[in-house]
Amino acid sequence: MEDKLIIKEIEFKSRLWVGTGKYKDFEETKKAIEASGADVVTVAIRRVNIIDRKSENLFDYIDPK
Repeated sequence: MEDKLIIKEIEFKSRLWVGTGKYKDFEETKKAIEASGADVVTVAIRRVNIIDRKSENLFDYIDPK
């Protein structure tokens, strides 16, 4: 598909959105996201510990940008 998805002036190459809730660990999540080519990743709040910055975190494996 050639036409891009545009939301509020942000242009996405892919229309696929990927969730992070069904993978066994963060490494598997990272590999699935990379393989999908998706530009948008949904994250459940329970998967991201924003209080304890020293514990393993999903953002250690994916670039939030």
